[in-house]
Amino acid sequence: MRKRLLVCIVLLATAASVAFATDFAVVVNPGNTIRGLTLVDLGKIFRAKTNSWPGGKSITIVLRDPGSPAGKFVIEKVLGGTVDEGKDVLNDPSRKSTVPVVFAASDDEVLKIVEGNAGAVGVIDVYNITSGVKVVKIDDKQPFDPGYVLKGR
Repeated sequence: MRKRLLVCIVLLATAASVAFATDFAVVVNPGNTIRGLTLVDLGKIFRAKTNSWPGGKSITIVLRDPGSPAGKFVIEKVLGGTVDEGKDVLNDPSRKSTVPVVFAASDDEVLKIVEGNAGAVGVIDVYNITSGVKVVKIDDKQPFDPGYVLKGR
């Protein structure tokens, strides 16, 4: 009886952790010619060290609220360090004229903004990808590829 209970608990815990694990996708407007970035390149965009795409289109970053679990995960993965340090980088008032950051309330809002802005780059849950955006490879890997860097917890 105790073994069955233990097995049930382990199975439930495993199922719960799988249910909350999420891969995130970096998405751009379909008109953007970019096909892939390195994590380092994405970090440079987040830090406003790179402010335009090849071809000259200005970059706008579109992210979920940094206080959300998704926002925290992306900030920690892309910028390294703590969430508070990442928020400071993204909320720096001096960057508004170089690489503005738009915080969205939902993945649907991220999608709408990226679809309507040729220079936008966003990060969303892979299960929310639509045909209105293009997924960008990170370090030559797509979401669900082994070793993909934006695999959630």
